[in-house]
Amino acid sequence: MDDIFKGARYLLQGLALLKTPGLRRYVAIPLIINSVLFSLLIYWLSSFASDAVESLVDKLPDLLSFLYWLIMPAFVFILFFLSAYVFNIFANFIAAPFNGLLAEKVESLRTGKSLSEPSSFRDFLKIVPHSLARELAKLKYYLPRVLALATLTLISVVISLIPIVGIIGPIIGLIASTAWFFWGAWMMTIQYMDYPMDNHQTNFEQLKGTVSQRRALSFGFGFSIVLTLSIPIINFVVMPAAVAGATLMWLEEHQ
Repeated sequence: MDDIFKGARYLLQGLALLKTPGLRRYVAIPLIINSVLFSLLIYWLSSFASDAVESLVDKLPDLLSFLYWLIMPAFVFILFFLSAYVFNIFANFIAAPFNGLLAEKVESLRTGKSLSEPSSFRDFLKIVPHSLARELAKLKYYLPRVLALATLTLISVVISLIPIVGIIGPIIGLIASTAWFFWGAWMMTIQYMDYPMDNHQTNFEQLKGTVSQRRALSFGFGFSIVLTLSIPIINFVVMPAAVAGATLMWLEEHQ
């Protein structure tokens, strides 16, 4: 239990670290990318969710129109999580090279050891292919499991609309929602621990093994990210804060 709270505190430490003068220019680009994409996500959800549910309810018989108030909250919840996952993949693809540099700088400030950094824009471009390849490796690990959870979620929605057996739909939905939450927390830790560990040439299999050694710590860190993503305005700074927090956790708990 202590490790769960300890993991969560690393996100707070990462957030506090963002105010360090030497980090500000490394934080700026991931922060801008995160803010813009998350704003677009919120706008899309607010305009799409209501129309989609109303369209679904319009197809139901009048006797079942009360389901609107049951479907709407569940639909918005599920849609938010699915969209947040897609958003996170897209945002990290774009910000990956910058997140790697931020992790390097956090480590350098913390340890006093100078790490190799791109000295020119041309040098920076050289690290982009590796960063994108690393994101693809995470996507390969991530996507099949997300599709399985999405299928389970869809099954729960469909069953909920079937008379008599529909009573078990919410139960399946609860199981799916819980699985989404735990999987999201696990993947957030994998995602952000990758940046400091990749800077030390740690391959993806070693990364998963390292994170698995302290599961409570890893879930605590991941839970804090998932929960913070649901807080307006604060969610804009989650990406750089998580990179900084993961780097601190790597240095103090795993290295």
